[in-house]
Amino acid sequence: MAIDIDKFVHDQLSLWPAVAAKYRALKSTSTRTMPFGGILVTLQSNPGRVPIFDHGCPLCEENYMEHQHTLPFEGRKGRKYNILVNRAPIFPNHLVITRDVHTPQTIWHRFPDMLDLAADLEGYVVFYNSPNSGTTVPQHAHFQACPKGYLPLERTAERLLRTLAAGESPDPSEIEYIDAVRDARLYHYKRFNRGIFMLRASTAKSMAKMFYRLLDCLNLVAEETEPRFNAFTYCSEGEYRAVVALRRESKPRCYFAEGDAHFAISPGAADMAGFVVVPEVKDFPRITPEVLRSIFDDVTLTQAQEEHLLWRLVRTQPRVEVGICRGPVIRFEIISDGTMNWSSKPSPSPPFSPNPPSSSMARKVKNASPAR
Repeated sequence: MAIDIDKFVHDQLSLWPAVAAKYRALKSTSTRTMPFGGILVTLQSNPGRVPIFDHGCPLCEENYMEHQHTLPFEGRKGRKYNILVNRAPIFPNHLVITRDVHTPQTIWHRFPDMLDLAADLEGYVVFYNSPNSGTTVPQHAHFQACPKGYLPLERTAERLLRTLAAGESPDPSEIEYIDAVRDARLYHYKRFNRGIFMLRASTAKSMAKMFYRLLDCLNLVAEETEPRFNAFTYCSEGEYRAVVALRRESKPRCYFAEGDAHFAISPGAADMAGFVVVPEVKDFPRITPEVLRSIFDDVTLTQAQEEHLLWRLVRTQPRVEVGICRGPVIRFEIISDGTMNWSSKPSPSPPFSPNPPSSSMARKVKNASPAR
């Protein structure tokens, strides 16, 4: 699908003065850079980023604003999306790609759609906030996209993955090989923040398998539908490439603090990729490396959590031998930590469980369509 995004954005903003003014304001917004954790973080003062929802879900078609136009995109298995201009922008040509039906935010079965978007939106990075990781509309499934080059972590990933694709070895203190699934490779990025992983693959199917394997090694928070993370995908040099930033909290403690300890920063995907959006003007000059470290330490994995995750990703499973079982029906379940539950008791059908175990997430990718 050939998409002329520049023309779409230009035509949209020419008919939508209120949002066009926000995009013009981006050209003069205050920004500054700051060395942090091995990358050069960008800080953006952006009071226009605070979203205002007029009524209902802003991503449902019946609630689109006057003059709001869309471009169609079709994902796997007939899933349909609308491409929109983001009405609370961080970047030039900031896009929202939303499902055409009101359905909760989830990455299950939709990561292949995200990869297809990255392939079709040449020159763009497609990113995703899981429901408790920075999204403002968790009740409606959507992605976002921005032009390549704005996200410091994306620039770092491209430098490292390009080096690896050329058969060269980057500094082992910066990135470490973890695992492979067919033609997909998983790496642990050791700087900036804990819980950052980079992926590369030549096919969408292998990339999806590797991505879901990573998520399958995470623990679910009670009552939540998927792990907490932010993901970024793009295409380069004939490969699919991705970055996943894992996290444990939605908001840092300073968000709830009062007085000088308060900072109105609630990290979403852009922030977790080193492009920190500061919605309150008074906070902008007060951001220091120490403030950033406190914010990121509050929302990212602890060192113990990261070490346990790495162990789960690289450990080998022991050989298991069992005797022969007999019965009218033999039921068993292999769960992600290598243990097995099984029973030879006859049962006409398994009981319904409204909350399937988290190990089911890796199996779901088996139902994804092969790469197009």
